[in-house]
Amino acid sequence: MKTIPFLATLGLIFAFTGPAFSDGMDDTSVVIDELNMGLSKTSVFDTPTPSVYAYSDGKPGYNDPLPRAWEEAPPQIPHRIEEFLPVTAEDNECLDCHDVPKYIDKPKNLDRTVKSKSPMSENHYRSSEMDELAGARFNCTQCHVPQSNAAPLVESTYR
Repeated sequence: MKTIPFLATLGLIFAFTGPAFSDGMDDTSVVIDELNMGLSKTSVFDTPTPSVYAYSDGKPGYNDPLPRAWEEAPPQIPHRIEEFLPVTAEDNECLDCHDVPKYIDKPKNLDRTVKSKSPMSENHYRSSEMDELAGARFNCTQCHVPQSNAAPLVESTYR
């Protein structure tokens, strides 16, 4: 009596798992060549060359900022930064212009013919006295990046 249910169960197992162990090569199978295997339409052996892009030639303090990618996103740096690198805790030239807490919550200078200092946000400071930078906030380029004319790598509708 136990043989029939056992054989029926075994038959169902083979019926459902059999296709998983087949080679899948029947008359309706489509062979995908290596160029269409993934999302990229180039060979994995190609060495892509990125497009050339340029940073702003404007001097610090005279550039209009770009709109932010999303609300509360860190602002981009609207000037070149090569001369300010590397940014370290001991030598941070960004602070020469941006460590101006007296300008926080004040109207921005929109006259770009006059040098303007953009203050850091108050959350960059250790205390409400705003006299000392908080922890790792000295590393400006961890969140802020220079603006360039580089095209987006992928299209996005995220906002």
